[in-house]
Amino acid sequence: MKIRVKESPENEEIEVVINCKTNDDYVKEIKQSLTYLNKIITGKLNGRLYTLKPNVIYYFDAIDNKTFVYTKDKIFDVNLKLYQIEEILKDTPIIRINKNTILNTSKIKTFKTSLNGRMEAILLNGEKLIISRKYVPSLKKSLRGGKR
Repeated sequence: MKIRVKESPENEEIEVVINCKTNDDYVKEIKQSLTYLNKIITGKLNGRLYTLKPNVIYYFDAIDNKTFVYTKDKIFDVNLKLYQIEEILKDTPIIRINKNTILNTSKIKTFKTSLNGRMEAILLNGEKLIISRKYVPSLKKSLRGGKR
């Protein structure tokens, strides 16, 4: 794969053109990776609204009918349900790992198997999350680069 960047003051926005022999799964993965960067989630912290790109999000957690988004070192309130977040961020590395949590798999540092077929993910910021056995297959598929 060749990557070229052409700068021009006439460009109003970034345009990415993929030249390929066939539009295969690899090309589709590249396209999904690029669209991942265009998605945003709005979070609230100390009365202010922030737009969060998926690449800064570590995970979402639902507690007592409230949803929170966790970044490296901040926690924001989100006015969305987990199923809505899943829909907005489908075809990204962000997947559900248990009933109450959605994880950005690109923020996993290491993981290990735990009791009863569950797994424990240790994130880049040191936090630990439990992946329930129901979601382990989709995690493995996501980490291999496959679709959910």
